[in-house]
Amino acid sequence: MRYRVDAFTHDSSVLRGNRLGDPSRREVVVLTPADPPRRALPVVYLLAGFGSRGRDLLGIRPLGESLPDRLSRLVAQGVLPPVHVVLPDCATRYGGSQYLDSAMCGPYQRYLVDEVVALVDERLPTVAEAGGRAVVGKSSGGYGALMAAIQRPGVFGHVAAHTPDCGFEHTYLSLLVRALNTLRARGGIAALSRAGYAGTVDGAFMEAMSIVAMGVCYAPEVLPDIADGFPCDPRTGRFRDAVWQTWLDRDPVRLVAGAAPALATLETLYLDVGEQDEYGMQWGARALHAELTAASVPHEYDEHPYGHQGIDHRLERSLAACGAKWSA
Repeated sequence: MRYRVDAFTHDSSVLRGNRLGDPSRREVVVLTPADPPRRALPVVYLLAGFGSRGRDLLGIRPLGESLPDRLSRLVAQGVLPPVHVVLPDCATRYGGSQYLDSAMCGPYQRYLVDEVVALVDERLPTVAEAGGRAVVGKSSGGYGALMAAIQRPGVFGHVAAHTPDCGFEHTYLSLLVRALNTLRARGGIAALSRAGYAGTVDGAFMEAMSIVAMGVCYAPEVLPDIADGFPCDPRTGRFRDAVWQTWLDRDPVRLVAGAAPALATLETLYLDVGEQDEYGMQWGARALHAELTAASVPHEYDEHPYGHQGIDHRLERSLAACGAKWSA
């Protein structure tokens, strides 16, 4: 079975007029069987990481396997039944929304859960219930998948998070000094975050912008200045305990206990991470695994010997976990 790539655009009512001035008209990319069976199919919502849009997940590399080819192979091998795969665009001018409803960014969780899901169910023959829906992502996408399960229970029955942002003390504080150095060297937050930035977009830039973006995404209220969401004063380094607490309030590790009853109803909860993750995410994932275990939430946890990059093949594990339930 071969997969084809389709796409449609729509003007989001919930994103219209967002504070960052990002477009409300968004593209939704859909991978669907070229010759679909005559029945409703499950849907996988695949969330891109920070700095990426849904379409970026279609990138074809000289070495490796494209997403449509991987899906075609998994279905042919019987690892996965025929499914639709949806790639939404939840990017912002700061690189990403964390798929949250944010006072600063806009209501991206509502956009995903309320608008995109409804549009897909309207346009395609889908299993339009939680058991027929999976939300899967890596890094910020994995965080978005977890938060959708925690904050909007009952929409997705299957959740998979590869190297998700969690355990923020490990995930973000390890980047903070490097981000401060980059901001100081390149003119500060305003210089890096201005529209039309023409400087070098390298690893250091992406790390610094990711910390800036998290301050925007996790802000509980409208900030007078973007720098006010940074966990410390970017000029002096003086730590802001109150701001940092607003970040921690959005850490999945700290939310598991309260969300345990809802998480325990999931048909699939899959979590993995690389032992050599460059951003310390293995420690956040370990903490999340420990909290899930302590709360008696059934889940599958796996560590692999890789880092943060070049792990697209791990998607096969999470899709297989979902597929086993859909094929049963």
